[in-house]
Amino acid sequence: MTITAAGISGWDISADRASPPVDHAVRELRFHLQRVATPGAPGTIELHTGPGPGDGFEVTAEERRILIRGESPRGALNGVCWLLEQLGFAWVEPGEEGITFRAGASLATGVHARTPAFARRTLILGQDAFHDEWRDWLEWASRNRLNDLFFHDTPPSRPGRTSPRPVDAAALAEDGGGWLFERWDADGRAIVAAARERGMTLQFGGHHLPTLLPRTLFDEHPGWFPLRNGERDRRYNLCVSAPGAIGHIREAAAAFVARFPGADTYHFWPDDIPGGGWCECGPCSALSPSDQSLIATNAIADAVARAAPGARVAHLAYHDTVIPPEFARPADNVTVLWAPRERCYAHSFADPACPKNEKEYLEPLLGLLEMLGDDPGRLQVFEYYSDAILFKGLAPPHLAVLPADARGYAAAGATGLQNLVVSDRPWAGPPWHAWWMARCAWDPTEDGKTAIRRFCEAAFPGAVATLASYYEALEVAYLALLDLHDLAVTPRGDVLDFSDVPRETLKFKANEALGAAAIIDRCQGLVVNARTREETDARRLARERAQYEFVRAMAGHLSNRTAAWDSALDGWFDDARSRIRAADAALEQVERWDAEWNRPAFAVITHPMRAAMRYHTARVRRLIPSAGGPA
Repeated sequence: MTITAAGISGWDISADRASPPVDHAVRELRFHLQRVATPGAPGTIELHTGPGPGDGFEVTAEERRILIRGESPRGALNGVCWLLEQLGFAWVEPGEEGITFRAGASLATGVHARTPAFARRTLILGQDAFHDEWRDWLEWASRNRLNDLFFHDTPPSRPGRTSPRPVDAAALAEDGGGWLFERWDADGRAIVAAARERGMTLQFGGHHLPTLLPRTLFDEHPGWFPLRNGERDRRYNLCVSAPGAIGHIREAAAAFVARFPGADTYHFWPDDIPGGGWCECGPCSALSPSDQSLIATNAIADAVARAAPGARVAHLAYHDTVIPPEFARPADNVTVLWAPRERCYAHSFADPACPKNEKEYLEPLLGLLEMLGDDPGRLQVFEYYSDAILFKGLAPPHLAVLPADARGYAAAGATGLQNLVVSDRPWAGPPWHAWWMARCAWDPTEDGKTAIRRFCEAAFPGAVATLASYYEALEVAYLALLDLHDLAVTPRGDVLDFSDVPRETLKFKANEALGAAAIIDRCQGLVVNARTREETDARRLARERAQYEFVRAMAGHLSNRTAAWDSALDGWFDDARSRIRAADAALEQVERWDAEWNRPAFAVITHPMRAAMRYHTARVRRLIPSAGGPA
């Protein structure tokens, strides 16, 4: 026997105890079921909640009764969202148009128990464009059973502004900073209330160690800043051996959490540079970057413990601090946040077939877990599955890598998996990668191909097979494009700018990238010829087509630029000139897409990313005699 949404749409709903998440769960049931209201036989839906901290639930479905038992109030809300999914509802993108319903779905009677693989499952809203839409993203995250929302600013916000946020792209790009501080000033109370109503926790901050120690203090207190190459340097971080600097960041951290109250975890990360920003003075020279960073974090955590009891502070293991510290150990209210940004995303982080991931990331991760000893749950994983800065505006599906990562992280003992959503452009199509991360953070055993078909049934009814094939073809292309092999990262370059070290790997990578771009080219027929029936679905499909055009142009630019570089180094200048012209043409397509589809809120990221693309293209062009410049 089965139950359907229509069959239970008129049933009575009750809860054994009141709490904000349970009250919200009742509202969610009513809101969704009234969309398909064709009441049948009477019945009851009962919500029972336990006192525990867990997010698990048990749904018992009978002919005239559904009992949802949550380990906690949030667990009961998770049970409601899971039930609605089984009955045909899905939330494929934020906002009202992201709510879809597939008639005919049903749930077999019986007992269905579910427990998440990760206790904390985090959506990271990484920039102003997504902070502007926080209400839609928070609701989307809750319905997809994420239980933590992280407000992170890329680039960092600036304290002390007196003018309002600009509205046009040029002014935003010229300002060059984030506006999270102003957002929290305006909406912080509402954000906290909305999160608590859904049983969700909150995180706040980013690279804000420089916020605590403004560079303007250098003239008065140069000894507070790092000694680098024999001179004090105002640009980065601090000297952790300077008592005045430590005292100042303690006081500033207390003021910070007083101004931005309500978060469960605060982030005061060091400057966002690959390395070289730490102190070399006598006492500090014996300390690794990881030790210096953790010493600063512990000092901040001490202040936060007094200013906001119960709140935690994150120590960021990232770039030159990814290696475990030798001497320092995290304070009791410090969480270790492991952020493997430059890893290879063609392989899972623990895949033995990828020496880069194993040597550069798996070994440090195991070292951090060893440092934490019998408390590995203090390690949270900050991942980049929806990071379009890292992926140059591209949108890899991660069909295989994401669940494999989740299984590996869970097996290692991590209790939290986070996903950064940040971009140089709007996600024109539905954010499959973010939806998929939410699934894998709950159940890493899910199969990617099965899940992508289920997603397409919700997002693109009438074109399910075509769009599923499209995503699967993109997966093949991205696995080739994202494979870093043993390439080093170039100065001023990011991961997908590739490298000519070692030289032979660049040659292989150039051919591999061209092959990936060719696969993406061949996907055009799939996405262009797809058809769907409903107006809302047709609009979503049109946006997916637009997103494809961006992906196609960007892949064409990266692959041709890399091939031009390889040919120029080999002295094949005719081929290099042809490739650099193709790279220029593709970049022009990207910029035309920006003119039509991009929005001012993305400009602070779009402008520097496009400038970097032009810089790297010009760097290759200088290797090619008579290559000229873009038309």
